[in-house]
Amino acid sequence: MSPVAGEYNSGVRRRSVETALSLPPEDPSLTLLSPAPEEKLQAWLQEFFGKAVSMTNRELLRHRDLSCVERLTFKDALPETLIYKQVLPPWDVEQDLHERILIPSIASSPQLYMTAHYGSLTAMLLEDLGTVSLKENAQRMIARQLGEELARMHRAYQYRIDEIIQMNVLRSLTPIDFEECVSSMVEHMSGWGDIEAERAKLLVQTARTIAHRLAGEPITLIHGDLYSENIIMRGERLFIIDWSWFTMISVPTIDLATLTSNHAKNGTLREFTEDLLEAYCFESGRKTDDVRDVLPYASVFERMLFLNWLVQRKQRGILGTTVGPVEKVMDKIGAEIEGACRSLA
Repeated sequence: MSPVAGEYNSGVRRRSVETALSLPPEDPSLTLLSPAPEEKLQAWLQEFFGKAVSMTNRELLRHRDLSCVERLTFKDALPETLIYKQVLPPWDVEQDLHERILIPSIASSPQLYMTAHYGSLTAMLLEDLGTVSLKENAQRMIARQLGEELARMHRAYQYRIDEIIQMNVLRSLTPIDFEECVSSMVEHMSGWGDIEAERAKLLVQTARTIAHRLAGEPITLIHGDLYSENIIMRGERLFIIDWSWFTMISVPTIDLATLTSNHAKNGTLREFTEDLLEAYCFESGRKTDDVRDVLPYASVFERMLFLNWLVQRKQRGILGTTVGPVEKVMDKIGAEIEGACRSLA
């Protein structure tokens, strides 16, 4: 790799993408994203900095089939570090999100500095917000701060929702759409033989019930994958990262349900979910008991959305996931959702 455009510097420390590609993924059937050539990266960096820069470290943060994320460190350059993210469709919606919808001062999102393309790849140079994740560092006061800030973000985008809908960038999935969304999902699964008729019927019936229970919820911009591992702490500020295909126009209780769940991705935040919930409700002017009553319904629907993503992967011909073949994961998640559906009855 040439860390200086047009030169070779063997002093760069890195976990190379080429090496990562040679390692077996968690699921052997999963094909990892092939990154853009090194010369493309060097050209993009020279365009961004306006000069040749020396890269001193290159850290691979995540490598999946639709994304590859690295932290790049530079010598004698500002910013000293960048997040270099490469994505394939439909993950490329992140470019439009940053350029047209996300306002960092409202969404607490990273700055998108530059975007480039190579074939179907979208490459982004993003602000590096650091390495301190809320997942490992949650405290009671931070949980309350997060609840307040999330409520303010949801409220701010609620006022802009008509404008965002007209942009036609994001999916709109409001309660009136829930039953149709789940019906379409189980129809595909039934056609593949990936779901039993009884489970399919239960999921559609439950989607109808969830739509009824969440019908009075406000409509706003939601992150859609809001676990504490996607929240970065920098000083006294909290930032939300990894806005993606899951981001949509829907009910804010989906974000709240995800963030207050007992999922391992929430780490130490799981100790302070009541604090987060109370602060969110106080800031949003809602009764905590009212929100707590609808959270189980929002939580089940969030799992249905994840199952729907697995279905869409299979529709795209992607038969692997990071945790195993897509059919096995669909069955596992489907069984979890079935159990949750029955608990709502």
